Amino acid sequence: MVDVIIANSVQILLGTVFGGVALVMLIESMSPLRAEPKAPLMRWVSNLALSVVGYIILFSIAPLVFILIARTIGLENAGLLHRFEIGYVPSFILSLLCLELVGYWLHRAFHSVPMLWRIHAVHHSDVEMDATTSLRHHPLEQVINALVFIPVLIALGSSPLVLLSYNVLHAAVSVLSHGNFSLGKSADRVLRLFIVTPDFHRAHHSSERRYTDSNYASILPIFDYLFRTVTKCTAEQHKTMPLGLTYLRERKYSRLDQLLIMPFQPKLANQTVQDR
Repeated sequence: MVDVIIANSVQILLGTVFGGVALVMLIESMSPLRAEPKAPLMRWVSNLALSVVGYIILFSIAPLVFILIARTIGLENAGLLHRFEIGYVPSFILSLLCLELVGYWLHRAFHSVPMLWRIHAVHHSDVEMDATTSLRHHPLEQVINALVFIPVLIALGSSPLVLLSYNVLHAAVSVLSHGNFSLGKSADRVLRLFIVTPDFHRAHHSSERRYTDSNYASILPIFDYLFRTVTKCTAEQHKTMPLGLTYLRERKYSRLDQLLIMPFQPKLANQTVQDR
């Protein structure tokens, strides 16, 4: 059974991503938190198309990068968890914590290093936030993530089933946390202690920098609390606050061609980390 699951891991992951987007969009249509601007179709299609380009590139290079790094540092069939042969549950928990810690600091680097920010700004350039925003990542960001995470995965030695479980959870929470809906004040107050909720993550997409440079978590908010990078918006702010960047807000910048060249836009290149 496990072999069948692993053999179909790509289909399972993509099914989680795009099936999750469809489900969250259905929820958004029934109970939207923020009013969707007119004619959102181009933005939705562009976000979807950008993710397709990114996944094609990622699935093309990731196996090659994995093999190259593994052979270079001599860690084939090694790794901490592989060596100690611990069970699935403790292996998953340790992998989740390690990968979330690495992801937290990498996300902070994307916000603080000018060259990385120009790439990550593509994600933040969405002037609204809904399920499709979770798909809006420049392919270069996917490549950088792979170059950072693959050595960590090799060193951990997590089993393919653990890695698939983490990726599915990451994809599901990412889509959910970008949703244009709220879980409600009471539920959010409790859940945001354990998992990234839509209200927790929406603050991160605010145009106001003190919110943008906070709430970096992707699944577990524990490291935001630990390193004191948590901020919270009021219910009214969630409904009305400007999202996205304070620049590159014109509708044309949601086209696929503009998203792909955005890191190289002079207008973005002139925005430093300090004055954005």
